[in-house]
Amino acid sequence: MLAFALLFAATPSFAAEGATNRPTNAEMTAIFNADQKDRQGPVIDGNTIGQKDDVRRKRTQALLDADALNSGNDFYHAAFVFQHGGTPEDYLKAHLLATIAVARGKAEATWIAAATLDRYLQAIGKPQILGTQFRVGSDGRATQEPFDRSLGSDGLRAALGVPPLAEQEERRAELEKESRPKPVIMPVPSLQQLAPAPTARTFTATAQPVRCRPIPASETLLGRARLRWIVVGEIHGTTETPDAFGDLVCLASASKPVTVAVEQATSEQPAIDEFIGSDGGPEATTRFLSSRIWTQTVKDGRSSEAYFRLFERLRELRSAGRISSVVAFQPLYNPDPGGFNPGHYENALAASLLGRSPKGTRVLVLVGNAHAMRVPPVWAKPPYLPMAGYLPQGETVSLDARWNGGSYWACTSDTDCEPQTASPPPTKLPRGITMDAPGGPFTGALNLGVEVTASPPQRQTAQ
Repeated sequence: MLAFALLFAATPSFAAEGATNRPTNAEMTAIFNADQKDRQGPVIDGNTIGQKDDVRRKRTQALLDADALNSGNDFYHAAFVFQHGGTPEDYLKAHLLATIAVARGKAEATWIAAATLDRYLQAIGKPQILGTQFRVGSDGRATQEPFDRSLGSDGLRAALGVPPLAEQEERRAELEKESRPKPVIMPVPSLQQLAPAPTARTFTATAQPVRCRPIPASETLLGRARLRWIVVGEIHGTTETPDAFGDLVCLASASKPVTVAVEQATSEQPAIDEFIGSDGGPEATTRFLSSRIWTQTVKDGRSSEAYFRLFERLRELRSAGRISSVVAFQPLYNPDPGGFNPGHYENALAASLLGRSPKGTRVLVLVGNAHAMRVPPVWAKPPYLPMAGYLPQGETVSLDARWNGGSYWACTSDTDCEPQTASPPPTKLPRGITMDAPGGPFTGALNLGVEVTASPPQRQTAQ
């Protein structure tokens, strides 16, 4: 609680002494004004602001090092500059500067002192205690969590210029409403005619009992009678997402065999069929590992050890009569004369998925999360409809696979593939299925409940 103690470090006599006239640094005032101006207006460019914030923090630190800040206004302005940093140290320094501002007669600095304390606590993985910090998650829901409401009373909040809990909840609900995505309404384009590709094999077998790892709330989802398409969107390259997807396939096939669709090239359908229909022995595994899935030059997360284990699990479920077909649906796509067109590619993905999936079965789809969106992405200029947006609305659920931080395997170029950092969410969520606020890009989430780990490329030899 050292940081909390800083908030009350100034005694009344010291604050009174600080209220005497002190010169205000004109440069610090100009830095603060620029900081605030960049945050006004309907559109804020986060990347540009971040670069300017770095410059402003460096210059403010230089003024601090030169003892050029004197008045409560100076330290109040400097606190805002460091509050807009990106590290716990920035937020703790901002809290210290705000405390000095209060001590030097800037009474309204109590709010920024409270806000920087909350921000510091959350940045080090602790709950905020006053309730100044709000975030809107990828599910479209606004939250203050983690938030320990018991450590600060509404009376204490009032003393610091922080609204009471009831007003905070009103603000949270208002923010959620304001932040709710306003999807671009666009008609579903006609699907392309694609070049013929190998048809996926249909397997028949007598269903056998299989032990499935439970996913909380999956029974409610899977109990929807009209639900035909379950799309799971992932960031490729984790160990845990293919594993959780396999769990979902296992649970979904309890009463009737299902179709599984994977984002792999349609040209590899024969290799997939052969392995899925095999006994999984060394010879079958060796042949499968010679497929382009595992030998292509650029090995992203779809060539990973975890993805190979997913195929092994799908083979086991097929053997138990739980899977009727495993469909590769990434089409052989030829870019337009003008170059790659993401809208046309999403259309081709949808056409392939819809055209290649057997009729009358429930289909579970594993695909990159940008393709799993149901509405045009906010960054799409001009807007286009992602693959999942082509699927029948009343028969489709799109789940975003969400992690609690960790790492994933990704390629940043044709030759540079390595583990990347998976940023943690504001609040770590337990394993299970949750629904998002209406109107967002996904229907809900498949929460993995863990910090994910990068899954490297699968070796070309059986392990």
